Amino acid sequence: MRKHISNFLAAMALMGGLASCGEDFLKIDHYDILEPNVLFSSEETIVQGLNGVYDMFYPEWGDNPSDVQKSWNIKPQLAFSNYPALDCQASGWDNEFTRHEWRADKDMFYEGWKQSYKAVDRANRFLANMELVDPATFADGETTKNIIIAECRAIRAFFYSFLAQNFGRLPMLMTGDTYSSSPDKPRAESTAVTWDLIIEDFQFAAKTLGWEPWNGEKGRITRGMAKAYLAQAYMYNNKFNEAKQELSDIIQSGQYRLNPCYGQIHQEDRVWDGESVWEITYPHHGNLNWGAEGQTDALWWPAYLTASPEYGGWGSLYISHEFCHSFEPGDKRLVYSVVSEGQAHPYTGEVIGANDGFSGDFVSSELMPNNYSIKLWKRKPGSDGIVMNPQSAIWLRYAAILLNYAECCFETGADGWEYINQVRNRAWGNLETSLAQGNFPIPLNTAAVSVPDAQTFYNSYKSGKGYQADAWKVALTIERRHEFLAEYSFWYDLCRTGMAQEFLDKEYPKGAGYTKRMFDFDNNRTIYPIPSDEIKKNNAISQADQNPGY
Repeated sequence: MRKHISNFLAAMALMGGLASCGEDFLKIDHYDILEPNVLFSSEETIVQGLNGVYDMFYPEWGDNPSDVQKSWNIKPQLAFSNYPALDCQASGWDNEFTRHEWRADKDMFYEGWKQSYKAVDRANRFLANMELVDPATFADGETTKNIIIAECRAIRAFFYSFLAQNFGRLPMLMTGDTYSSSPDKPRAESTAVTWDLIIEDFQFAAKTLGWEPWNGEKGRITRGMAKAYLAQAYMYNNKFNEAKQELSDIIQSGQYRLNPCYGQIHQEDRVWDGESVWEITYPHHGNLNWGAEGQTDALWWPAYLTASPEYGGWGSLYISHEFCHSFEPGDKRLVYSVVSEGQAHPYTGEVIGANDGFSGDFVSSELMPNNYSIKLWKRKPGSDGIVMNPQSAIWLRYAAILLNYAECCFETGADGWEYINQVRNRAWGNLETSLAQGNFPIPLNTAAVSVPDAQTFYNSYKSGKGYQADAWKVALTIERRHEFLAEYSFWYDLCRTGMAQEFLDKEYPKGAGYTKRMFDFDNNRTIYPIPSDEIKKNNAISQADQNPGY
């Protein structure tokens, strides 16, 4: 944790603009620094202060903006949650993830740690001051005060969840604790201490917030988001009955639905699709070209990081041949997720492997697979004056709610196959029949097709691959693999469910296949190392306190 930080809270100005279909959106454009006696003097300024906490979902641009800002939500988030599972791979400096040779001095570890604790710090400052605010400050009194506190606590819990998934035991900064007051903080005695705070924060948010965002501003945390992440926290602690209830509430609420077309989820300029439970919005600003830095923190350039180097990409997201060959016939998630050598990109028309030096199954001196995700690559990088892509980072979708609920059903002795089959039915395109083709570049289904029953298929798949885990656990593993490629959960789910080793051994056997995995599985690598910079700067953590194996 940083040892010095301003004693002032960054209060964000809430701008009135962005609207769609009559709905308002939370839009955070810039901030001013306000002293606490001013910030907490009225409902208007307090709401601005809360928006300043929301701004931590976007790292700030500095005087000399680094690539970390533009790469945020890919590096480290997408990298951490995908690379070790090998379906997603990177060249260059980040190829160490593919070899399972990452080290504690990896820059991404400290960037993720630092930004997350910065968010916790800001939330703690805000919450400490909110405790002193008279409810009469608000038009709706205690109700509004509790809503503001609940949103802030959920933000804190979100960042602690991210840290716990990646690093295990954490230094716990509580309400009022800041970098200045607690520069040296030891790690908690156990991960349970961390998860207990996360659960408490999300419980408060879930019971306080409504299903619809406060003031109708999409982008604010809702009951659905809080319940979804509360369920995840319960699942990390093997409290499946409790998780099942939270997920059931979400399903029964009727607030969410599967997008009828899987391929239309990650579209540019699509904000808060009905499937989104939580997303970080990167809207279409007036200037998305070079020089856009400084107008807002909500800028990123995923196309540069996920496109083929043949067409301007930087080699951050190759997709393995094993992944591309793993689909059942008829599962449209493959064509909606990946473009491969010899195929035309459905959005740009560019043919993979059409240019000298880029043909064949493998490219570059590192022999990377010539396949690329098109979820975040929707245009040629920098085309049409758009360097920063107007595309949301979708962190949690309703499909995950269904699959997590299925897991909780199985873990509590119930049958969850129905919920897996719902996800598969959409994957085969059976929900598309109600949609018009419009200008969508991939043909939609016009008639329903037969979808193989999940239980029957995965009983056979388990036997053929030699998995020892229950068929339902194999089914959830492979469905999550296909559903959440290059999103924010797959490696974490493998580790949480104890399936990481078996998945790698069966899908990427050592020394075999296209990827030629050469490492032995090390269970220590199911969490990442405490960053070296944190050990250097935090006097309460020493190398002896490092996670095992690092």
